[in-house]
Formats: sequence, C-alpha cells, structure tokens
Amino acid sequence: MKNTKMKRILAWALCLSMVITASCFSFAEPAESMDPASDDAIVTAEDLEETPAVTGDEEEEPAAAPADETTASENPEGVPADPEEEAGEPAEVTAAAEPEPAGFDQYPDVKDHWAKAYLEKAFNDGLLKGFDDGTMQPDTKITGAQMITILTRILPTAQSQAVSLGDDVWYKDAASKALALGIITNNDVAGLNDKMLRRHAIVMMADAFQLADADPDLTKASQYEDFKTLDNVDKRIFATLVNDNYIQGWENILMLDYDITRAEFVTILYRVIEDYLNTSEITDFGTVTNDALISGGAVTQANTETHANVWTGTDIDTVDLNTVRVPRLVIRGDNLAKLQLKGSLIDKLVISARSGNVDLDCVAIGNTVVGDGSGTVTLKPAGNKVGITGDGRVVTLENEAGNVAILGSNNTVVLNSGANADAVKIYGQNNTVVINSNVKNLIVEGKNNTVSGEGNVTKTTRYTKSGSITVAQGSVEEIIDEGIKSMTASVSLPTKVNPGAYMVAKLNLTNAPAGKLVNVVWYVNGSKSVTEQVSLPPSKDIALNYYVPYELSAPDTYSISAEVQYTTAEGEAQVVKAPAAKTTVDKSGLYGQVINKVTTTYKGNRTTQWAIDHDLTKQEKEIFVNYKGYSSSSKYLIWVNIGTQHTMVFEGSKGNWKMIRSGLVSTGIKDNTPRGVWQTTYKQSAWAFNTYTVKPVVRFYGGGFAMHSRLYKPGTTTLLSGASNGVGYPLSHGCVRMQKEDIEWIYNNVPNGTTVVVY
Repeated sequence: MKNTKMKRILAWALCLSMVITASCFSFAEPAESMDPASDDAIVTAEDLEETPAVTGDEEEEPAAAPADETTASENPEGVPADPEEEAGEPAEVTAAAEPEPAGFDQYPDVKDHWAKAYLEKAFNDGLLKGFDDGTMQPDTKITGAQMITILTRILPTAQSQAVSLGDDVWYKDAASKALALGIITNNDVAGLNDKMLRRHAIVMMADAFQLADADPDLTKASQYEDFKTLDNVDKRIFATLVNDNYIQGWENILMLDYDITRAEFVTILYRVIEDYLNTSEITDFGTVTNDALISGGAVTQANTETHANVWTGTDIDTVDLNTVRVPRLVIRGDNLAKLQLKGSLIDKLVISARSGNVDLDCVAIGNTVVGDGSGTVTLKPAGNKVGITGDGRVVTLENEAGNVAILGSNNTVVLNSGANADAVKIYGQNNTVVINSNVKNLIVEGKNNTVSGEGNVTKTTRYTKSGSITVAQGSVEEIIDEGIKSMTASVSLPTKVNPGAYMVAKLNLTNAPAGKLVNVVWYVNGSKSVTEQVSLPPSKDIALNYYVPYELSAPDTYSISAEVQYTTAEGEAQVVKAPAAKTTVDKSGLYGQVINKVTTTYKGNRTTQWAIDHDLTKQEKEIFVNYKGYSSSSKYLIWVNIGTQHTMVFEGSKGNWKMIRSGLVSTGIKDNTPRGVWQTTYKQSAWAFNTYTVKPVVRFYGGGFAMHSRLYKPGTTTLLSGASNGVGYPLSHGCVRMQKEDIEWIYNNVPNGTTVVVY
C-alpha cells in the first residue's frame, strides 16, 4: 500500500491562525463612560470649546506626551510563543533548554484536563515531553514531525533510511527511522512540519501498529457521512479502527478533516497499546492484563494464555509460543529469525517484521494478516481468513482458507493446489495472483491486477476493465463504474435579483446515477466560487446562495455555471458541465433608498449608543459618496455625517471610493458646523488654552473650524470628564471632535487639500 500513502498519510493541512487588527480598518468604539448617563456626564461651562487664539502661522509644539488614553496591554505576559517558530525541536525540551518541571503535576495546563490520565501516562512512559516554557500544551495541534518522533520512541528501530533533510533538522533521525519502518515515504518528508488532520494521523497510526484488516465489515463505519469521502483502501482501514473501537465519531461524522491535538493523539495511542513491557518483566503471559508492546530480544511462552492483545517490539527477533492462547499477536521486529506458534490459538496474527522469512505450520488462526515488511510468507494452514495489507509481499497459501483479501499493491500471492477458498478479493492495485486451487468467488476491484493459474474459479465479479484474468472461470459478471457520462446538468436562476439580497442558483441533474460521490464546483462570472461534495442522487436541491453586494460597484448582471466532477474506480476523471445561466441586478430604487437615509440634521437623544445604533452600513456609505460624485485632490476623501455623528475616511477616486475608516465624532452643539464641500487647509500639532488642550488639529474651513481631538486637561492627554466631552452627539462650538486614534490617523496620513464633505 505504500505507493498510495502519499495521498493518504501526509497531505498535511496547514492550520492558520488569523489575527485581525481592528485599528487597521475601523475607528475604535467609544467607552461606556462616554455616555451622558455615566458618572462623568456632568456638564461644566468651562469645558465648552473656546476659539483658539492662534493664527495659521503660529503652530504650537505639543508638550511632552503623558500616558496614553488607553492602558490595556496589547501583548499580555504569560502567553507562550508558538513553539513551532523556534529553531530545533519545537515540541520537546532539549538538553540546551531550561530544565522542565520535576514532575507531571508541575505543568499548569494539564490540571483538570479531560485527557489528564493519558497525558500523565505518556509523560511517565517517556513518550511526551514538556515545552521550554514549562507547559505541556495538550491542546496544541500536533505535527507530522512530532508524531513520528513519538512513534519511533515506541518502535525504536535500529534500522534507518536516507532522508532528504539537513543535519540541523531536529526530527531528521525520527524521519529516517519512520522511513525504515514504513510509516512514511520519502515523498512525505517535505510536509512533516505541517499540522495534521485526523484522517492522516489515524492512517499513520494504523500503519505504525498494523491495525488494518484487508476485508473488514463496513456497516458500522458507513453510518458516518465523511466515511463516504474515503477511497476503497482507506475505507477498510477506518472501518477496522471503528469496529475495534479505536476511533469514535461525533454525531454522524468521523471528523476526518479536523485537526488533531497532542491530547487526542495520546488518547488514541493508549486505546491501542496501554502498557510497554520488557520480556524480563513477563514470566507468564497470564500476567499481561492490558494490551501491551513487549520488547527485550525474545518472546518465549508455553502453556499459558492472555486476554490482552500483544505487539512485539522492533528488537524482538524470536517469537516461540507453544500452546499459547492470545487474541491478537502483531509481529513488528526488525529482523525476525524465528516465528513458531506450535499448538497455539490466535484470533488474529499480523506478520509485519521488517525482514525474515516466515513458514507457519499447524497453527489455529482465525485471521492472518500479512502487513508491511519483507521476506516470504508461507501459510499452511492458512486459517479462516487471510489478508495482505502490505505492499510488495510474497505470500504462498498451502491449505484451505475461507476468505483471502488483498488490500495492498504490488504483491505476489500464490494459492497452491490445496489452498481452496470461498472467496479471493483484490482491492489493491498491480498485484499478481496465481490460483492453482478451487475458488468459489473471485472479486476484482483494484486496477491492473493479473490473475492466472491452473485452478478454477466458479464465479468472477469484475469492477474494473483493467488487468487480465486467464485462470479458468465459470460465470463472469462485470459491474463497471461508468461514472456520470449519461448525466446532464443545467443551472436555473431568477430573472432579476436585488442588491443586498441572496440569489439562489439551482443545479438541475438528469439521469444522476445512484451512489456516486461527486464534487460540484460553482462559478460566478467565470471565477470559481464554492466546491461541495454531493452524494447522487441528491436528497435535496443542489443550490448556491450567492450574496449580491449592496454597493455601487456591484455588477449589473451575473453569470453562474457549474461543473460536476467524478473519478471512476478506474481512475478516469469525468466532468459534466452545466452551461451558464444569467440574471440581471435590479438597481432601481437602490440609490434613492440610501439618499433618503442620509440626513444632515441630528435627531438623536444625545447618547453615544443612539449614534452607534443609527449608523449606516459600509455599503450605504460607499454608495452615498460615489453616487454624489465627490472627488478629491488626494487619494483620500473625508465625510462628516452630522445626522449620525460619524466621520468616515475613504480611499480611491471619484466613483470608486472604498471606506477604510469610520468613527464617532461630536459636531457643533448649536448645529453650527459648516455644511458643504471643503478641503483640509493646514495642520497644527495642538491648540492650547487655559482650561483645556486639543491635539492634533486639521483645519478644513476658515474662521477656526477644524477636526481635532476631544478636550484634554491643559498640557496633557488626560481627558476632561463630563458630557461636554463625550462623543456621538453634538457638543462643540462648531469643530469636529474625534477620538485620539482617529484624528491622529488623519493628521499623520491625509495630506492638505483633501476633500472634506460635511453633510
């Protein structure tokens, strides 16, 4: 199966953390204390604005800046840095790092954690270490590099394989061992630093511990919706893990495309193997009470039994069990010199040593699985079930088997004359199967398989046209996936849509073949919009809900098309296209609706909250200034809306203004802020008076009218209290008072000559 692992194991999903800096896009909202109803809302006459006693040529330098208006820290202490941004091994404490806490309980972030028991066990077993900052970070998303580091601690192979990583890469040794163990391939190495999705992490663990059956019952796993998204090989891997209760879904999904955390990873890990033992600790298999991995050179037991599942470590070269009862035995050694199971009873035997030939005789096995590794495997008898999940194995069956299934690829499987079987099922690709016995049912699903031999097949069922079958056959049934070739598709749209509303595009399918899982790709005006997975025939309408922007620049017409994409079992990519349907945007009345909402008279109740509640939307503000046709000598335009007590800054040009900032202001208390279209004339760092200071100042109209800050105590940036220094309702003598960050932005960025609209 390794030739398919590039697709399955390490197509890592990069999980991005988005940081939104509000000050880059909008003015800060006012504090609650700005409301006149607060304790600071005491009106004092001396707080009222005076006409500044300075001329345009007498710009005053501001006093030394005191503490800023805001005291909240933007970067609070105690937040650990992202360990993956550091050099070296990010998730582990190295020799050069600060010493980690003395014990597990010293880590503050594991107290009362839902996975505390598993985290502590992993810490005590040496599988999980703390971070350099003294935390365990159980909810940090785990990366492929961190996973293989832990897995190669569990399976500490002496073997290695050349890996294309620099010597300074902290996980190079783990990657080399993981390659030798078959957990990853060389093609996967580049993505090891990326965070993992559950679907990839679980498959990696299944490979590490050889958990998959070749032909499990799919019924239980099929209840989960995202199980349908898996290919035929991965379906059998996940079905095995669901059946064995290693993984659980949530409601109706397996959460395959969710990130997996450190805590989730060790939880699944200990569901698989709970104890790590040495052969020196085991005098009798009866003392092994929990599922365990056993290391220490040789496993030799006689006349005993355990109810636990047993894995042999990579250093085990000899397994000699005489009349032993064990539910599951997984052989995972590097170099297997001897495997003898005389008189033993094993429900499931997994042979996955990295090297060493196996010749088994006189064993009562319910299910024999030949997994990853090398060396020939001869089974006599074969057992009730035989599965080949590894790739490139050579397996010979000498005695009868009820069911033979091949999940891997590039294997050679020979059924000699005594190896009659009820069924031979081939799910993998490029396998060579030689049937020299009698087989009742031959089922071929994978591509490019070759079946030959001197035997006889009663019935053959083929799901693929590829490959060849030359063995003698009775009846032959072909169930070929023809895909969606006979299906047609069209898109329907309403004849007109309104701006500010959703238009619904419906995809209509004819002759949709049942059971196909397809991708539907929507295109809006020639650009890809949305992709969704749909099971055919759809249980409800396939529809695209597309928002038509409520803005001047919205297109006058929309063209929507769709593609239905499907890949057959043969790997043929098929596309059925739905031609574009068109609709018209009904903009009649749009501009009138906006213009009617804009008023130049303040009608509020003199509270900050009223201004917040009655603000226009971003789209409405842009429609207004563009519809009015305002222009500016710079790339900026400023609009002071007296009706809502807001000032907006736009960037662009005439007819194409985009709002980049918006904030609350206070205009003239006697409705004397001059309305009209003006320009910024010049800037001053401050106006200073006996009773207050404002700074900075940007003039826009003769006679002392300007945009400036709220009122500070003289020579400071400590705000005067009182409703006369609030924001969001008229207060000034005619100037436009702004919050600190707003006027400073305009002062620092908007050049003189910029248009100022007071409306």
